[in-house]
Amino acid sequence: MQENTTDIETKSKTDSEKKGDVVIEMQHLKKSFGNNHVLRDINLVVNKGENLAILGQSGTGKSVLIKCIVGLIEIDDGKLLIFGKDISELKHRKLVEVQKRIGFLFQSGALYDSMTVRENLEFPLRKQSNSLSKEELDSIIKESLHDVGLDKAIDKTPSELSGGMRKRLGLARTLILKPEIMLYDEPTTG
Repeated sequence: MQENTTDIETKSKTDSEKKGDVVIEMQHLKKSFGNNHVLRDINLVVNKGENLAILGQSGTGKSVLIKCIVGLIEIDDGKLLIFGKDISELKHRKLVEVQKRIGFLFQSGALYDSMTVRENLEFPLRKQSNSLSKEELDSIIKESLHDVGLDKAIDKTPSELSGGMRKRLGLARTLILKPEIMLYDEPTTG
């Protein structure tokens, strides 16, 4: 029986890494679920401004790797540094501070079905800052919807949107907070 694992090669150190531009670093990262070794000895460095695609067949650990980076799944062994901080050693409050700097687009979009499109975008903005006026919120929301081609959907609920529209709404909700790191899980589905 073939085991499903994600193979990622170590990048060599660059001058920008030495200057402290590393945003994600993995050292011998491991994650298993029972006897299923999903991530084995992953070594990876991602510098500020770099784009990285992790490709693989279904079930090879791509989503698990992303969820480890976001802090939704704990690693079993190794080091995972985000902005130079070992997230396995952070207390909850400090972990949340790091998580606020990361945008994550879930496979499903992870939308609130009982909220309108506007409310789905307003929710993370209000959670991040209560100091925005109604006019500022409206301006930010309308711009975000325009960017993803959903201007006319502002008062609809997710159930009234197509799969592709829901995916774009999830993208708008993630980008509206202007994250420093953006992670996409299956961005082309839907």
